[in-house]
Amino acid sequence: MRTSLLYLVATAAGFALAYLLVAFVVFPAGVIPRDVKVPNVTGLMFGEAEQRLAQAGFRAEQGEQRYNNSAPKLTVLEQSPPPGAREGVGGVITLVVSGGQRLGTVPTVTGMARAEAQALLEKEGFDLGDPVEQASNAPRGSVIATRPAAGSQASVPSTVILVLSAGAAAIQMPDLTGRQVDAARQTLVQLGVRDMQVTYDPMAVGATNTVIGQGPVAGATLMPGASVQLRVAGEGRP
Repeated sequence: MRTSLLYLVATAAGFALAYLLVAFVVFPAGVIPRDVKVPNVTGLMFGEAEQRLAQAGFRAEQGEQRYNNSAPKLTVLEQSPPPGAREGVGGVITLVVSGGQRLGTVPTVTGMARAEAQALLEKEGFDLGDPVEQASNAPRGSVIATRPAAGSQASVPSTVILVLSAGAAAIQMPDLTGRQVDAARQTLVQLGVRDMQVTYDPMAVGATNTVIGQGPVAGATLMPGASVQLRVAGEGRP
């Protein structure tokens, strides 16, 4: 009987010793199992975050990728469970990472009205800055360009500026006297003048088909759409 009791005591002591060896050698903190605080790995690259979590006893799992214009690709944006939460060793921490910049192509909106161009750009994910105006022969208020230019790659969202037509610019009337009428016409066309009235004067002194008078006079301001009158020496064409 005494021998059996001693045997039982020795056996129990052996189990206790084995437990203590496991507790202090395999789990130095002496708690089996234990909860630990989840470290903050937001802002780290995924690989670095994975190492940091492994050192704390956790496994990292890559979750959703989100476009982000300010965070390089694979930067950790969020983590679940959150930093500071207490979780069991070996638990999985899901990391939401940056997909980097989202790029889009600036659409062509030239010739559109401002409202139409704005709607298309916003549909593509772009923001609109304050528009600017520039002299142009295009209808006033229509889009003549964008900044960045159509077809360019730009981050989404980013700002696109519309360049709107301010209408044709006023020009200075050139001196056409002494020129052949055809050359004078061509000069006016190049300046954007479309309304020209030519009057021939058979009694005028001067070479035939040369301009001897004009209105407005040379140096005058010529507004868009204005009419120009030319007086030409000669009988005129049949």
